[in-house]
Amino acid sequence: MKRDSDFCVHYKGKNPDFYNVFVCPQCGYGFSENFKSPPAEEKEIIKTKIKPPADDLCGLRTVEQAILAYQTALKCALLGKERETIIAGLYLHLAWFNRFMKNEDAELEYLKKAMYYYEKAITTDRKLENPATVFYLIGEISSRTGDDKRAVKFFAHIVNDKKINNPNIIRMARERWQEIRAAR
Repeated sequence: MKRDSDFCVHYKGKNPDFYNVFVCPQCGYGFSENFKSPPAEEKEIIKTKIKPPADDLCGLRTVEQAILAYQTALKCALLGKERETIIAGLYLHLAWFNRFMKNEDAELEYLKKAMYYYEKAITTDRKLENPATVFYLIGEISSRTGDDKRAVKFFAHIVNDKKINNPNIIRMARERWQEIRAAR
């Protein structure tokens, strides 16, 4: 139906984003296709700290069940030391799901955590895929959490950095930069 400026898609009918993480009904391990396989010692740590969910998350999911699945995957990602962009993406999805439920406090909390991990990724991840998208999301989340000055800084970086050659992200950053400046 529509897409928000932070890439949250609102679907008519079932939301496919509810199913981007999987949760094993036997052991409770939550993961996405992007997770790395944890080493044996991390698997043992994860096994001791994760319990199978009370709900069966293998079928159709409500938004509440999607939140539970993502929280489970997030816990496993943190224990398994996944890349910051993976963790940030899980937090971002949790923010979106809370947006659907109009739970603004939880949405804001998850957005801030997503931004923290995206910021961490730009400083620590040497193999960062799509850095322009990460910069854009930091700018967008900054705006959504009330820091328009910081948002403008990140959007301006995208527009002015000659190494960034993603025309869609440059266009989106320019539009958001202008929207924020016009609202002042």
